[in-house]
Amino acid sequence: MHKRLGLIGLALTLATSAALAGDDREFSLGLQGNARTEPADVGLPVYAGAVPYRESEDDKSAVSLGAWAGGFGLQLHALKYRSAASPERVAAFYVKAMGRYGEVLDCRDPAARVKPPKGSDKLSCEASAPKPGEYEYRVGTARSFRVVSVRAEGEGSRFDMARVDLRF
Repeated sequence: MHKRLGLIGLALTLATSAALAGDDREFSLGLQGNARTEPADVGLPVYAGAVPYRESEDDKSAVSLGAWAGGFGLQLHALKYRSAASPERVAAFYVKAMGRYGEVLDCRDPAARVKPPKGSDKLSCEASAPKPGEYEYRVGTARSFRVVSVRAEGEGSRFDMARVDLRF
């Protein structure tokens, strides 16, 4: 429920911002979501032998969400998987796979968490580091990026991957 309220709040904020911009062109506002997300939507392969992961019976292992208002918008594609492989092996696989999109940031590295100057399109990680034994990698720009997080789960690992595109 909190996620829906957050998306509605985002859409209203985007709509207000667009309306205040004074643009007289046609204006559109919308929200969309579905569970038909594929790895191609994220632009990354699935680790061999991994299976979709659901935290509960009502949970989805994949989701696409979008919100837009005028020229502003957000598009998110996310997938969750589980693998029998170790977190280290899965993480190494994704560092290599993400490399085709540019320099891969390792969010465990303090330098990757330095906030870039205002107005910069340089990508950075969040302010806090992943927990010990967990991995998070990002690649792209501040407005269009891919992120993969990997952590131990039982004898294997759990990993999430997403693509985020922002329009401002």
